[in-house]
Amino acid sequence: MDFLQNFKNSHNKQDLGGLFRVTVVDFEDSSGLNCGKKFADLLQKNDIFEVLFLNEKFSKTFLNMQGRNFFDFIDKGNRILEKCRSDIIIWGYEEDGKIRLNFQTSSQYKIPNPDVFSLLNSLFIPLSYFGSQSEIPPSLQMLIKGCILSSITPITNSQKKHRNELLKEIVSFLAKDDSPKSLSKEFIPYIMNMLGKVYLSCVSEKITADDIKIIHQLFNDALKNKQYMRLPIYYGCIYSNIGLLFEKALGCDTANIESCLKIAIHNYNQAQKLITKNYPYDYSLISYHLALLYFEYWKHTSDLQALRDATSQLREAEKIYSLAQFPQSWFHIEGLLGYYLTLLGTNISSNEIMLMAINAYKNQQKSFVLNKYPLEWAQIQEKIGEIFYVLGKKNNDETFMSEAKNYFSSAKNIYMELKNKNLQAKAQKMLDKIENYLE
Repeated sequence: MDFLQNFKNSHNKQDLGGLFRVTVVDFEDSSGLNCGKKFADLLQKNDIFEVLFLNEKFSKTFLNMQGRNFFDFIDKGNRILEKCRSDIIIWGYEEDGKIRLNFQTSSQYKIPNPDVFSLLNSLFIPLSYFGSQSEIPPSLQMLIKGCILSSITPITNSQKKHRNELLKEIVSFLAKDDSPKSLSKEFIPYIMNMLGKVYLSCVSEKITADDIKIIHQLFNDALKNKQYMRLPIYYGCIYSNIGLLFEKALGCDTANIESCLKIAIHNYNQAQKLITKNYPYDYSLISYHLALLYFEYWKHTSDLQALRDATSQLREAEKIYSLAQFPQSWFHIEGLLGYYLTLLGTNISSNEIMLMAINAYKNQQKSFVLNKYPLEWAQIQEKIGEIFYVLGKKNNDETFMSEAKNYFSSAKNIYMELKNKNLQAKAQKMLDKIENYLE
């Protein structure tokens, strides 16, 4: 307990320069132990958190983790996050004498988002810890703090700095902890998975070969005990986390790039078999990561099937990341899709795929509208013009070339208005090439 007290005292509110705001929703349990309030009170003892306990009465049937209710789970949480202006909310749900904790943030399913912490990642703790004569052991308290901090996407540089410092101290404490463990085996896979997530969040910006080995072992230890996990989605999360680990490992100076790509792709694919389309947010987020990895694999190996797979996975992500619900994620995907389709269409000489690339770029322009984002709009015009130029040359088609001319002309006019001489000259160079072809 000395470490916990020192941890609290060494990170007071003045040091942090801003708290992490946590909302604990009253737990869904029939024990009569008032678990949610006790949990909120426990967190409130830590100056790193500003804790709100939400005791509103509403149906929490969606907390059973059945796929058909998962949209309700996410949507209700997002409304609470907005209402309470919180960095994170924590849900608690009783299952067979255990309390399942889930951690939700507003940025959880947005892309690009390098610090993925799925809402499906669950931590189970004994219900008995909330009895009058019991308390959550210090090491488990530290792990829960690590889960909260790992889930949060810092807003300010100060938050990011302090979060990283706190995570390092938590990982150090948990690595040295040799206190007796009273938890039965049924809790082990969840704890090992969360230990891996916390460790990965701590080192993700500068990961080493030793970090990769240790974290991979934690996730493997979780999988060795997966028979204790009630739902396939729980160990699907472990496979997804291993995929993320080896995706991060690509940034390690000593990494074998091709090997890391293969391991990451394999584990994400395993995750998708378990986290099915019944959980579309997670399924589509995995699809997005697979698209990036397949694309990198194509660049590394020139395996054209990998480029096809990258495009196919991005199409899967596009189904959920819609303009209405995820506007920023949607135009990010549309831009990538335009790029991938252009490369694929060029490599297999397909007019149809090149025209699909044009449609993707036009979709992206629905976000980068001319009157608000003239530079971005004009740059997309050039990308579309380049595709028409390639189609015109390949098919000896003046109609395609005329389209290319129109797109480059409109881009040039915007660059003139913006007084950007370099981009204006670049567009003019392409217009000259088109004019020479048409003469």
